[in-house]
Amino acid sequence: MDAIEGLDDGAYSHFDLQNQRYPDIVWFMQPAYYYSSYVGVAAFFAIVMLLFLVQGKRRGAVVAFVSFASAVVLIEAVRMLVPRSHPPNADKWLGADALNGSYPSAAVFLFTLCLILLAFALWDRMGLRMRGVFVALAAALVGWVCMSGFFLALHYVTDVIGGLAGAALVGWIASRFIAEPAAR
Repeated sequence: MDAIEGLDDGAYSHFDLQNQRYPDIVWFMQPAYYYSSYVGVAAFFAIVMLLFLVQGKRRGAVVAFVSFASAVVLIEAVRMLVPRSHPPNADKWLGADALNGSYPSAAVFLFTLCLILLAFALWDRMGLRMRGVFVALAAALVGWVCMSGFFLALHYVTDVIGGLAGAALVGWIASRFIAEPAAR
């Protein structure tokens, strides 16, 4: 555990120093914090559900809903099993009463999962070039959300890695169920 804590503390110190050197970076990272908040992710998820339903993909909508609900339950279960506080300066953004429950990063987990579900909703409608653009844009957005967690001192590195791993796992499980079964 000492190596993991050392990694987290070292990365936290590095980003805290960068934040002090370049205070304008906060201005750039704030929108990512708001987009990946529960309200921002809920609005994003509503758009994903609407896309599935407008396309007549009821199975996709149900799988997306179950996946998102399962992700929220999984986040809360892991937070109960792995009690961990946010970094010391997180109270600037979260308030003093919300400093517990850092692992995994719910913002990274749910935002990434929404992008994965959006890909499932749009993939059939995109050509090869648009798929490449989508993947590049999604990777940039996820990176932005991850970096905002570091620069705003909201999460440690392992919190973000846990959020990414959780989104990948739930997204992979959803991909197994989201495809329509082949006609016999």
